[in-house]
Amino acid sequence: MLKKTAQVAGSLVVAIGLASCGGGGDIAGDSTEFSVSPDEAKLTVISETGSCASAANADPTVFTIIGGQAPFRIVNANPGGLIVDKTEATGKDPKFTVRPTGQCGDPFVITVLDYHSRTATVEFTVEAEKPDEETTPAE
Repeated sequence: MLKKTAQVAGSLVVAIGLASCGGGGDIAGDSTEFSVSPDEAKLTVISETGSCASAANADPTVFTIIGGQAPFRIVNANPGGLIVDKTEATGKDPKFTVRPTGQCGDPFVITVLDYHSRTATVEFTVEAEKPDEETTPAE
């Protein structure tokens, strides 16, 4: 009887220990959710020539990393098309900003990796559109 009581007490201690550390999963304490918000952005510039050069004057877009485990690595697959303000983010509210350089791209891809190498991607499209003749003022 004493042996059975010791087994039950031991099992209870293990159960309490696992519950206090997050349940004993392989990534205890981490959020299983991992994403970037927004996960896509699109900038359309009006251009007679079809050039995206004026996109370089656009306001930066702010992206927020949600979940995962810091530190986060931010990998810009096309640095000629987008300027990303940092290559690593940490802290309670990790964010990064992106600004187009003036090149067209459909899409440019940014990959964010967390401490456990889980990935989230952002697609950033920059395109040019010719002005509509009906709305263009006559010269």
